[in-house]
Amino acid sequence: MPKETFFNLNEEKQEKIMRTAISEFLNQGFEKGNIGDIAKNAGVSKGSMYQYFENKKELFLFSVQWSMEFLMKRYNKYMNIKDKDINIFDLFYQNSKEMWLKLRDEREIVIFIEDVFLGKYSSLTDESMAYMMKVSDEYLLKLIQDGKSNGYIRKDIDDKILSLFITGVSLKIKEYLMNKARTAGEDIIDEDFEVYEREIKAMIELIKNGMGA
Repeated sequence: MPKETFFNLNEEKQEKIMRTAISEFLNQGFEKGNIGDIAKNAGVSKGSMYQYFENKKELFLFSVQWSMEFLMKRYNKYMNIKDKDINIFDLFYQNSKEMWLKLRDEREIVIFIEDVFLGKYSSLTDESMAYMMKVSDEYLLKLIQDGKSNGYIRKDIDDKILSLFITGVSLKIKEYLMNKARTAGEDIIDEDFEVYEREIKAMIELIKNGMGA
């Protein structure tokens, strides 16, 4: 966690530092990421950065935490769906659409956090990733069990096998959207989700054919 001096800054300054750090790590990686460059681009001195963070690793790990909390707070309205209303296939679609909205608004933050999820910085984030994956797996298993009870998921396939399958497909869909975002660059803000909606729905239809009842 950052030192108290960081939290004494106003929120606008905190956000400026974090966005600058995320941009640096995204474009340069952790090893080549430079605290001096982050400080310069954020409009603070290099010495001040060490008053806010113990070292580069602490800054990086807080960048991951800050990114996740920022996205959850900003896009919570898209996630506010009660479990009983969720069909797992609809969830695939909603998650894809939500991700596209995030990509349009917050391209660098989303690509950074997805790089973390996809293992780009695994040597730094293993512990936090293990916890996040555990929470995700528990939620997914519940959706699978509900789907079987409600009759829209096959009962002859083991829950954990289904969970692995769904997780793998989800990662591929995210990778697909990430690659689109990287290729489009800043032009992504001019594209609507509908441009890729047909392809996403086709992927979901393939999932239904494999595990749907």
